[in-house]
Amino acid sequence: MVVKNVNGTFRLVCGCGDWLRHWQRFGRPSADFARERICAVALCRNPIEVGAHVQKEVLEGMSILGMVGDASWYVLPLCASCSRRRGEALIVADDCGLAPANIDQTCGRARGEDSSSRSA
Repeated sequence: MVVKNVNGTFRLVCGCGDWLRHWQRFGRPSADFARERICAVALCRNPIEVGAHVQKEVLEGMSILGMVGDASWYVLPLCASCSRRRGEALIVADDCGLAPANIDQTCGRARGEDSSSRSA
């Protein structure tokens, strides 16, 4: 799978405490990937350090093969070095378990429901 790092999102917060914990809660990686605990970028063997925001990337010619991207943001585990790679397409393990970054669909659901019930 090919993704592009969404840079400049380090100040965004979620109910998990940090984005790596968010990925751990909602990413659903394969058992093999989870066991290795290495950066999701192909051929990188560094340990996981951060949960990084990414978007699925569609490179020229990939749509012919049925591969599509979308505007959604996801979180996946990267080493600090790969997380700093700006403007590059990153090839990541298909089984790394992309976690939706939209907190309204994940860790913010309960909090959102609580706040709406208090205001009613």
